[in-house]
Amino acid sequence: MSFPIDRQNERTLAADFAGDVVTCDIDRTYLATRFSSLKGLMRIPFEFGVDKKDIAGMVVLLKELRRGPEVRSRHTPLYFVSASPASLRGVIERKMLLDGLEYDGTTFKDWGRCLRSRRFHRLREQLGYKVTALLTGRSEMPRAASELLFGDDLESDALAFCTYADLVSGRISAGAAPPLLESLGVAADDAAHAAGLAMKVVGGRGVRRSYIRLERHTPEHFLEFSPHLRACRGAFQLACGLLDDGAIGKDAVVRVASDLVERGESSGTIQERLVDAVTRGIIAPELAEGLFEALAGASLVVPAGAHLPAEAAAEWIAQRAGALPERYLAGLSPARA
Repeated sequence: MSFPIDRQNERTLAADFAGDVVTCDIDRTYLATRFSSLKGLMRIPFEFGVDKKDIAGMVVLLKELRRGPEVRSRHTPLYFVSASPASLRGVIERKMLLDGLEYDGTTFKDWGRCLRSRRFHRLREQLGYKVTALLTGRSEMPRAASELLFGDDLESDALAFCTYADLVSGRISAGAAPPLLESLGVAADDAAHAAGLAMKVVGGRGVRRSYIRLERHTPEHFLEFSPHLRACRGAFQLACGLLDDGAIGKDAVVRVASDLVERGESSGTIQERLVDAVTRGIIAPELAEGLFEALAGASLVVPAGAHLPAEAAAEWIAQRAGALPERYLAGLSPARA
């Protein structure tokens, strides 16, 4: 039996679809939900849609990502994944309706099955859940589809994304997957089932980019992770990375920055985040120059005395050169992930 998930997919992609499919975590990526305490866990099922608070800038960013880089929307496939109980789907979907977010499906953890099987550790175990949810979603995609993943640094999203990406690409073999996942705290049967799912989807285009919204760690914590992973300080840096990837346009980044400023972020912080994004290779210097001009034109940064780096710092250039799985897995534990 696999890790208990509850998935709804409302969209069937054409067999020849070769674009991006976006999968976004909900908890602490889109919504300010907390799982760090028993009190928080117990409160979640009793919240209403209006009680859910979105992370600053993320609603605008997800709408822009759904639209794509052109004026006319390309309706980028957008899926959400949450470790919340499946019984909370209606609450979260109402919040998405309030936010005006279009989406194509959701995956939740099946808390009921976890409880009925008396495997209570599954309520808090995230790595096995996330890898299973991602592999299940991948099995429903055309092989030529590429993926953009979004998560946070409060649980195990970075480790789950990198492990998943390397399973789909074959950099981690299906045979090596069970002992690897078990060493990271995944139950033996859950690890074996995940490896079986991986065997069915290996060889597709897989993950183009993984984005982690930073809240607990510094970016340097992720230097050892796979080169497709970008650790970003807030929605603005996420938008910078998506501009660099061609997933959204420059005007979209300006709209994200404008939303952040309206919600209290200073123009100085926007400017600092742009410099940092160039330094860490999230956005190319030439793209950043044009973006800075657009931000200045919208009075979202202060042009006087501005200086953008000419290139990324050496350690981030090296990180992009091609880290292998054993590099980011070495010495990792679920607690560190």
